[in-house]
Amino acid sequence: MNEKNYIRLDELPPEHPLRQQPFSAPEGYFDALPAQIQARAMRRPKPAFSISWSWQRTAATLAGAGLIAVLVWQTLPERQESLPGETLAGVSNATITAYLEEQGVDPDQLMESQQLHSSLNDETDGIDYLNVEPTDIQQHIDAQTAPETQNQES
Repeated sequence: MNEKNYIRLDELPPEHPLRQQPFSAPEGYFDALPAQIQARAMRRPKPAFSISWSWQRTAATLAGAGLIAVLVWQTLPERQESLPGETLAGVSNATITAYLEEQGVDPDQLMESQQLHSSLNDETDGIDYLNVEPTDIQQHIDAQTAPETQNQES
């Protein structure tokens, strides 16, 4: 049968490759190793976050911005301008009356509110319709300014 011959390392001559050390370091290598590692770590600080430029990223960004712009443009509602006088001039009085009746608007109340609005063109004329006495206005002004003057005196 096949017998195995065992060889002891100490029986081999010293120049034999099996008797050589598999790894050897220069003298003092491990003593200086921590200082070398520390020096390399201090020389190359890595940024926490970096973005590199590429034409693919630029094209994708522009395409995305263009898509958002198109979607915003399409979804914004159009501004409705007021109707010009000529448009309403073509509508008959019967049609206007029928519309107001459908909406439940009383023509008499509408006329009264139009008269009130036309009489209130000037802002100072509106006070006359409030039924407020000048003494009430003065008391309100005094009540508003009294807390302010107390805060300033403190």
